[in-house]
Amino acid sequence: MAKPIVILGIETSCDDTCVAISKNNKIIANVIYSSTAQHVKWGGIVPEIAARSHEQALLKVYLQALKQARLSNKSITHVCYTSNPGLPGSLHVGKVFAKALATLLNVKLIPIDHLLGHVFSFHVNTNDKIKFPLLACVLSGGHTCIYLFKSINKYIIVNQTQDDAIGEALDKVGRVLGIKYPGGVNIDKNYTASKHINIINHYEPTAVFSFSGAKTHVTNIVNSLKMKKQKIDKYIIGSSFLKWCVDEISIKMNYYVNKYKPQTIVFGGGVSANQLLRKQFTSIKCFFPGKEYCTDNAAMICHYCYLVNTKK
Repeated sequence: MAKPIVILGIETSCDDTCVAISKNNKIIANVIYSSTAQHVKWGGIVPEIAARSHEQALLKVYLQALKQARLSNKSITHVCYTSNPGLPGSLHVGKVFAKALATLLNVKLIPIDHLLGHVFSFHVNTNDKIKFPLLACVLSGGHTCIYLFKSINKYIIVNQTQDDAIGEALDKVGRVLGIKYPGGVNIDKNYTASKHINIINHYEPTAVFSFSGAKTHVTNIVNSLKMKKQKIDKYIIGSSFLKWCVDEISIKMNYYVNKYKPQTIVFGGGVSANQLLRKQFTSIKCFFPGKEYCTDNAAMICHYCYLVNTKK
């Protein structure tokens, strides 16, 4: 009987310290420690605080994952970690820990692209065959990308943001409106269809993603209202900006769906948990990750590691 493939994954690209373990591609442990509470008073992620939090939490999270999986570290056959993209200090902490662990256990060490983990997060804990071509939209605090995959590891980027990512823009607008961090999550919770108004023009379907201009436009509206001492309805402005963001995603995704005729359409990243986004894409068959796999997690890192190392 073949020895089980036991992969330990480490994800430390931003503020979440994550360790997961998979056995023959089934996630048997997935532990996440978030340092979000330490960043709230700053209204956003502070890189130095995030890196120090990883240093303090990583060993504890690793031991907790082993306990959850009911395995000893001798069972591990592969160690993988998020190598890029992300906050340099946070990535470094995860990389050093992963290298030390792989050396200690004398197992293969595999670097994984964080965004590719998000692409295939919809497929975690399933053995369903992935049909190609696959069109994937990754939406997060730091990235907004659309990929076209011909196979597991052959892809091109067909569109990506040149400035603010969608999650970053939503958080910044939330901060301007005085909405508690994380702004994007709370804007989504308070979204009301009857409250949004059209305040920004859309870009062309083929234009690159750009959220900075729209964010600045909304910021100027808020500042103008403040100067005039007029009432600011944060729910109207927040709902309007969120609707614009989701519509912009829809315009571009529909364009690429019609152009490439993909067999599979998927979303990933923290913003893929957005309720309005999910409602807007009910007319075409799309796959979304489970909510626990939308935000940063090591389960998706384990899963993509398994796919690229066992599938042709």
